[in-house]
Amino acid sequence: MTTLLDHGAPGSRRHTPLALLICAAVIAASCGDSNLPTTPTTFGAAGSSSSSSNVSISALSDNIVAQPVARPFCPTVSPFTVPFVVVVNTNGAAGLVVTNFNMQFTDIAGTHLPSVTIPAPVPIQEFGTELTNARDLRFPLSMGIGCGVGRSGVLVVGFDATDRRGNKSTGQTRITVQ
Repeated sequence: MTTLLDHGAPGSRRHTPLALLICAAVIAASCGDSNLPTTPTTFGAAGSSSSSSNVSISALSDNIVAQPVARPFCPTVSPFTVPFVVVVNTNGAAGLVVTNFNMQFTDIAGTHLPSVTIPAPVPIQEFGTELTNARDLRFPLSMGIGCGVGRSGVLVVGFDATDRRGNKSTGQTRITVQ
């Protein structure tokens, strides 16, 4: 009586090249570059924009200098940080709450970091709701750059917000980083 070991070894050697060929074909098909994006991810139309209301976003400064970090350690601590302040103009929208910010940095060579989404802090209610509704919402933010990308480029900052009636708003602004 013959066992699997008697016939298995030569048979498995015959199937090894076929198995390797199939694996190589699957890997090559999954790594095709026809579906890769050619532009950075953006949030809505270019420039400052919004949808379904008059809410808009802008930066206090359109040109910001990246600040060096004392002890960088990529990828956990980026070599540079970009501190900035964005202003969400409510334009009289009642009870507007910014839910999150989306940020993406693209250097001057066109290399971009992955998008970063952070939850926005809840605005503090001051005495008198009319005063709060009439005022712009300011948010100090920062983003670490320099791991795998250059120091200079463009930072796109987008936001998502909801007003008291449940209307959603989005918008974005571009900031030049030097």
